Amino acid sequence: MIRTRSRLLGMLTGILAATLTSLLLAGTALADTATPEEPVSPNASAIDDIYLVILGATITIFVLVGGFLLYSAIRFRARPGDPDPPQMHGSTKLELGWTIVPVLIVIGIAGYTLYKLPTVNDVPKDPMKVHVLAQQFTWSFAYPDGAKPKSTAANTLFVPAGTAVELVINSKDVIHDWWVPELGQKVDAIPGRTTTTWFRAAEPGIYEGQCAEFCGSGHATMTITVKVLTEEKYNQMMEST
Repeated sequence: MIRTRSRLLGMLTGILAATLTSLLLAGTALADTATPEEPVSPNASAIDDIYLVILGATITIFVLVGGFLLYSAIRFRARPGDPDPPQMHGSTKLELGWTIVPVLIVIGIAGYTLYKLPTVNDVPKDPMKVHVLAQQFTWSFAYPDGAKPKSTAANTLFVPAGTAVELVINSKDVIHDWWVPELGQKVDAIPGRTTTTWFRAAEPGIYEGQCAEFCGSGHATMTITVKVLTEEKYNQMMEST
């Protein structure tokens, strides 16, 4: 009986150790699974940080609670001939513990989220302001000082790298939703209402997005392309009016 119990406990310990080791060693893969797009803007990075903290907390709780339940099920399972166990009518310490600990976890996550929210929402000073107009099933952009890009690529926004860009978003017809995952949060484009968001891409690149609100039969074609250029290439691309 003692050998059997020791073997079971050894197996349980091995399973838990293997699970925790795999989670620690697969940090990069786990982040990629949880956040398919690598954030390239401070607001997107803040959202990513919040998500990973919540993900880490939930995985830790799952492993600890699930491991304890599995251990208890094996260690204290009923066996033929066992006497009835002592009857417990409650434990004030345990009840306080499993009430206070979850509250502290929630407070910690909420505090971290509130700490990160200004980075997500607050537009930096003196941004480049671009007016975005959504309509079935395209996006149009009005640049500062009436500038226009030489390119005629549809649904494509051109911005300089390292510059904070504020998007002032309106809709001409139905509700749409601006979303480029690598550059930040989803923002609704609502008829009769103005919404805003911002991003700052540090390096040149091309970032793809999509209208994230079903807006009609052509919804799937309402894509978004943000081309981040060097300052020199951006100036060459834009024509002043």
